[in-house]
Amino acid sequence: MNKMRHFSFILLVLCSFITSLFANITTSTHQSVQTSLRNKGRSRITMQIEAIYQFGDSLSDTGNLVRETTRVKPAFARLPYGQTFFHRPTGRCSDGLLMVDYFVAGATALDASVLAAQNISGPVTENSLRIQLQWFRSLLHTTFSNPREIKRKLENALVLMGEIGGNDYNLAFFQGKTLEQVYQLVPNVVQTIKYAVQEVIWLGATNIVVPGNFPIGCVPLYLVRFETNDKSKYDELQCLKDYNDFSKYHNELLIRAIQELQQEHPNVAIVYGDYYYALTWVIKHAPRLGFERGGSTKVCCAIGNNPYNYDLKKSCGSPGVPICEDPSKRISWDGIHMTQEGNKNVAIWLLKNSLPTLRTHFHP
Repeated sequence: MNKMRHFSFILLVLCSFITSLFANITTSTHQSVQTSLRNKGRSRITMQIEAIYQFGDSLSDTGNLVRETTRVKPAFARLPYGQTFFHRPTGRCSDGLLMVDYFVAGATALDASVLAAQNISGPVTENSLRIQLQWFRSLLHTTFSNPREIKRKLENALVLMGEIGGNDYNLAFFQGKTLEQVYQLVPNVVQTIKYAVQEVIWLGATNIVVPGNFPIGCVPLYLVRFETNDKSKYDELQCLKDYNDFSKYHNELLIRAIQELQQEHPNVAIVYGDYYYALTWVIKHAPRLGFERGGSTKVCCAIGNNPYNYDLKKSCGSPGVPICEDPSKRISWDGIHMTQEGNKNVAIWLLKNSLPTLRTHFHP
């Protein structure tokens, strides 16, 4: 469990494909935070948040994988990761801050046994969402003396359930599964997320954000791995349509699950975090936001003889892999994760457009 010393929230994107898939639960309890939100009637309310609990993967990991792993330390445990803000590596999969740092490493949703049944395997499956829930329950029961205290703590907390599920799909796609085969995983992944939300509600959570998946067809890793000469496979943002459609399918099923949960728990605020639209909005408005020409597709910490400056065999942190002169001018840091500036702009969009819909039990 990683305790942050400042108000952090969350957002994510994937750290070198294999190692990025590590479980993450982040909590911020250093100080109470007052955030102005708008309820259904659009009147302003003030919300007292005492803690933020984040489930997810490398998109939100602030150092848990580096601290927990007994394997060889991943690339993001050393420079150039962390160079922009911390001037040292912290275990964050970026050059600096993550989205969670503006609001306030990789894990799968499904257990290893479920993925193995589909001939999908990987070291990250040992830290599935079920395992993260076990950690969460253990944290609560060792920190607080009785269920009443746990309930009171969670009533004054914000729980971010994800982004999760992306690594289930990454493992499948990069082990050669077809789109049709990976589509079959989606209902199970979404059901697992739904169960996890129910679990934290039973523990006492009353304010929950459930993020959707990012548009994976816009991620340089996918753009290079599944590059094609068929121009009809790309959309107006030059993203791969088939893979973005896959992300949309996951998000559609997730929204339905959230609607069902909201009906079952009318006194709990359960909000969909539209990560998909947030990132596509940033890509679409990249020049206006200060990113350089090509900054929405070119990778900063990478080298490659293609429009994306990305080579699948030469990852960030490897010998001979350069860093762009100004990471703040590009969205992608290492072909998988965003730069600090990319994280910031996606987080700002979410803060303006998703969180204000949070209906809360807090009074003005």
